[in-house]
Amino acid sequence: MNVLDHHPQKINSTQRLYLLLVLGILVAGCAESNARRANRLEPMLAQAGFRMVPANTPAQSQKLSDMTPLRINYLSHNGKLSYWFADPYVCRCLYVGDKANFDQFAQLKQANQDEQAQEVTDMAEQAKYQEYMNSPVGGMFYGQ
Repeated sequence: MNVLDHHPQKINSTQRLYLLLVLGILVAGCAESNARRANRLEPMLAQAGFRMVPANTPAQSQKLSDMTPLRINYLSHNGKLSYWFADPYVCRCLYVGDKANFDQFAQLKQANQDEQAQEVTDMAEQAKYQEYMNSPVGGMFYGQ
């Protein structure tokens, strides 16, 4: 059998939908801009108790721009962990917190991810329902 003569199995519309949803999520995750990431994470940081420290002077702005942006970093000093999140793009500030703030942020972030995953699942279920209703079987049983 020639490889070129082989026809792969056709993808049904449900499989196509799942593939599009997964690709959409991957592309959206990869394409997140700095401003979008900051706007997504900063409300959770504030809700978790991180304190916002604006970079008001040129020296502070320079130090802020030298930090790894939009990532939570930590430092251990005298046995205590200090966490920070540098945003040189949107608020031009530094969010500062402790271990309790970080733990609260991690819980909020996980809850947000769980909510987004549920939305994707709900969309997929709705698409499967619509596909069924538009099929000959769905129309036969529901008079469409």
